[in-house]
Amino acid sequence: LEFQPVIVASSTVFILVISLLGITYSVMSASWDPDDDGSSLGLAEFNVNIGNIMDGLKRTKENAIIRDNMSGMPEEEVQRAIKALDKRDERLKKLSKQEKRLEEMNR
Repeated sequence: LEFQPVIVASSTVFILVISLLGITYSVMSASWDPDDDGSSLGLAEFNVNIGNIMDGLKRTKENAIIRDNMSGMPEEEVQRAIKALDKRDERLKKLSKQEKRLEEMNR
């Protein structure tokens, strides 16, 4: 029995790609919260985990920009900028809490 090399190579690559996608999905669909069991298919966890990764990448980019901007600033300006970021984070937390309350009220 003889197989064409292209067929063997294609099927091997196909199996490898499917395996990598399966492993990636299994990691991303797992609940990263130790108190949460998660669901059987993990669709909700997958979306949450993708959101967490996107938020982390966004923060990394913001931090790099801030570090570049801070390199030539006097210490007073750096402290003011840090306080402004802290205030922004507090505002965002309050907004998310309010959104959760509104969502609970609408149920």
